[in-house]
Amino acid sequence: MHPPAADELIGRTLASDVLHRLRADIVEVRLPPGQRLRFETLRTAYGVSFSTLREALAHLVQEGLVAAEGQRGFRVAGISCGEYEDLIRARILIEREVLRLAVQHADPAWDDRLTARFDTIGDSGDIRCMPGSEWLARHRGFIDTLVAPCGSPTLLTMRAVLARRALRYGFWAGEMHPGLAPHRPLLEAALARDAAALMDERTAQIRRIGEDILRHLGDHLIAG
Repeated sequence: MHPPAADELIGRTLASDVLHRLRADIVEVRLPPGQRLRFETLRTAYGVSFSTLREALAHLVQEGLVAAEGQRGFRVAGISCGEYEDLIRARILIEREVLRLAVQHADPAWDDRLTARFDTIGDSGDIRCMPGSEWLARHRGFIDTLVAPCGSPTLLTMRAVLARRALRYGFWAGEMHPGLAPHRPLLEAALARDAAALMDERTAQIRRIGEDILRHLGDHLIAG
């Protein structure tokens, strides 16, 4: 078997880059829910071919961020309270199993990484003055470290897809400090290897964040 040619590697890199850029623009609502995704506009904006765009959009359809409309092309997936509530339920199911496995595979190095991540956040009172984007990056870093030992790439992929879909609602609602999401109970449960407490704390956190975002959504919903 011959190694991939240089142009093939470049093509893969471009495809991966445009996928990440499109995904970020949708999740962070620079491309808002319901917007038609016109190939010519996207080709100019992202500087890639139609085939590369189509590949990225097809991937995002599978992730639930883009809707295919047959011969009419693609548009950004709509949002609704019903979908968000469904995402909360699905996230809780996946997160509980991921955390159970993470504790099962935990080691002292994980404790050190988790403690270091927690030190970048502190308690909720320390983050009230943080910009939303900074709080979000630190929160995600802590949670990603929390689930890292899970050992199931399939579950981690499912978790990441659901988390991105849920995150889009936070950006749309303009609520980037939802519930101020206290992290100390998660840290303490993880260090104690108390899987039940960790799962329950994370479940409560997801529900608390979800309720906060639902209150801020108001009438700013686009179904479809």
